[in-house]
Amino acid sequence: MTKPTAAPSGRSVRDRRELRPATERSGLTCGYNCLFVSTVDGMAVVDTGLGASFLGYGEYIEPLVGQLADGMAGAGLSRSELAAVIFTHLHQDHSRGAIWSGEPTFPVADAYAHVAEVAYWSGPIEQESALPHSAAARETIRLYGERLRSFEHHDEILPGVRALPATGHTPGHSAILLESAGERLLCVGDTFYDPLQVTNPGWATPWDLDHPASVATRRRILAWAADEQVLLHAYHLPFPGLGRVRRTATSYTWEPIR
Repeated sequence: MTKPTAAPSGRSVRDRRELRPATERSGLTCGYNCLFVSTVDGMAVVDTGLGASFLGYGEYIEPLVGQLADGMAGAGLSRSELAAVIFTHLHQDHSRGAIWSGEPTFPVADAYAHVAEVAYWSGPIEQESALPHSAAARETIRLYGERLRSFEHHDEILPGVRALPATGHTPGHSAILLESAGERLLCVGDTFYDPLQVTNPGWATPWDLDHPASVATRRRILAWAADEQVLLHAYHLPFPGLGRVRRTATSYTWEPIR
């Protein structure tokens, strides 16, 4: 989500006041938080970043990319031992880390993406905001081939790892629910990019392919997370992207966990 410089078209005076703190920032703080999950079927990663080959996103983004290998090494994880790669969706900043070198980054892993996501990126891409992501999405589908497994929403992908509907950002965008020993963590992918969208769930981004659906998804997930006090993992919030959503008198607020 780019730094706003004016209220979106049709926004109220209150919305303009809400935007003022963002316009006073030097920019929006962004992260690329890949999550590793230990299951009885082996280690999995949820989303994979942009990869080590920098794509020219800009000087502010460059230091954030290409760190997945170092992070794995620091945690004692080996690429060759990873059993599964789970994609919330196939935008390049989520999928390219799995294929940036021209071959699968995780050589023995099976990959998982929603059936509608695979179908969309395999067909003709007409929406302008999707075009920059199409090459990486298609290459991910091609390189993983028969090892790319499609799932439906509510499927259990791996033991304790379930896909929940979060469509709108892309046709098959999914939230990934992790459950273990009575605890839950919901990976929301790109359901929101910044705490501004938690406070203002009706605000979409240029990368949401279906704005009304993305807003409906955001409202539903925020309401459930607030009511159930589910721990959330937000891919694009500052590291580690963990936090909870609290209800306010009129909306929600994001409470990060450092």
